[in-house]
Amino acid sequence: MKRRHWEYLVIAGMLLTGIYVLVSGLLAHFFGFPQFLLHRWAGYACAVLVILHLFLNRQRVRHYLLSLGRRSRQAVAPPTAPVPQARPGLDRRGCLIGALFGLGGFLLGRLLPTARPPAEEDLGQQYHRWSMPGGSGLTGLRLDWGPRPPAFKTYPQAPRISLPAPHPLGADVWQVVAARRSRREYLPGPLPLEDLSALLYAAQGVTEPRWGFRAAPSAGALYPIETYVAVHDVEGLEPGLYHYAVADHALEPVRTGDLRAPLVVAGVGQEMLGTAQVCFILTAVFQRTRWRYRERAYRYILLEAGHIGQNLYLAATGLGLGACAVGAFLDDQVNDLLGVDGEEEAALYLLTVGKVAA
Repeated sequence: MKRRHWEYLVIAGMLLTGIYVLVSGLLAHFFGFPQFLLHRWAGYACAVLVILHLFLNRQRVRHYLLSLGRRSRQAVAPPTAPVPQARPGLDRRGCLIGALFGLGGFLLGRLLPTARPPAEEDLGQQYHRWSMPGGSGLTGLRLDWGPRPPAFKTYPQAPRISLPAPHPLGADVWQVVAARRSRREYLPGPLPLEDLSALLYAAQGVTEPRWGFRAAPSAGALYPIETYVAVHDVEGLEPGLYHYAVADHALEPVRTGDLRAPLVVAGVGQEMLGTAQVCFILTAVFQRTRWRYRERAYRYILLEAGHIGQNLYLAATGLGLGACAVGAFLDDQVNDLLGVDGEEEAALYLLTVGKVAA
């Protein structure tokens, strides 16, 4: 291939990578989109192509720079002064070595995480830095982030229990927000199945069937959170553990039996886990978000669990019920209760809902 063809290819590459960096950067800046996967690497590629373009045209650049030097010297020197000879520029090997060293130093400085003494921060602080966009550095490049998993979890062998259509709450949103409290003491008596249906719909119900959008926001509409319900006293349902089949607004029985005692033990003795009519357990299927957002995934997943928890709080308050979020629990025991491995899917959040005095 002729040299001029190489020059045209390099110019085309600079144009394409430059446009991609510009467009992705503007979208991220003005619309708050997360960092594009190839944004950084397109910038690096553009820088390399610029260096290559300069290298291919090094003679022209050298002559141009020398001509600038000659013009400046002619402007200040006497007319009779001899013009000094130009010093020879760098040869091809020197330009290439300098460019490679510069690019290598830039990449190492950008990708290698900054080391800090362990005494200055705990693991939470370390993770916070690591989960920043690009914060994993070279480690993130070596990791296999895996493929995209199924969007829904199902129990094919379990019978489906259809839920009633969720009824409107009939409460003003500002009144509900003002009245929201964590309620830990509950009255006896069964919870109507209609109320459980409304709670599940408020937590994660599909609000736009065409696009699959749900009641709570999710990064990239990936919805990594699964909802389980430990039923203690609900009309028409046997006590036990159920999985919420979001797509069909139905329940799938996972296991039957009284779960109050094991939940209280797993919740380090918090009695409300056993006295409430239902206990919602939110788990995360991490790969649903990790394949796209990589080191940022865990942050997004925790945020989504918080969105769902607040939806449950507000829906329970609007129904005249009490709710309380639980973050203190023994992870392994709750995971064993659900039958999840604690690695690919793990419990994140517990919320109790029960009947309270008006």
